[in-house]
Amino acid sequence: MTVTLTERMKGWIEAMGCHLCVATPEGVPFVVLGRYAQVRGDGEVAFALAEDEAAVIAPVLAKNPRVAFGVSRQGGIRAAYQFKGTGELLRSGEVFDAVAAGAKAEKEIAAGAVLLVRLTELYCTKPGYEAGQRLDGMAPEDLDAWERQRWKDVPRKRN
Repeated sequence: MTVTLTERMKGWIEAMGCHLCVATPEGVPFVVLGRYAQVRGDGEVAFALAEDEAAVIAPVLAKNPRVAFGVSRQGGIRAAYQFKGTGELLRSGEVFDAVAAGAKAEKEIAAGAVLLVRLTELYCTKPGYEAGQRLDGMAPEDLDAWERQRWKDVPRKRN
């Protein structure tokens, strides 16, 4: 199942970066910061990683490709989400080239790899009665309406 992202979600991911979480099959977690993110259409998000960041998660991804992430600076976001999917580290190719070029131009990050996450699950993590609600089963127009009823803030990229 492809996860539909609202324009607001896409904006938050790209404006703030994300904490990328992976875990060994035994459940030992590893987290790196995805400082530069690029939404590649619905259902795919690519993160530029420096070589040392990629080295932290590469051995874990080889055993368990599941990735979860949340937008960084969560304290400043009134509508938090957890995104889950399958990750793949890319070191060459069209996606790698595009994301690495964007990371270099916008944030001066020398990408050693790109983590491409194909999203399969989406959850609301807003504190309160909606925490943990699964959202990826909603039709795109229903998800957009659900979100618009709750939050009005719109993310902006910082120069």
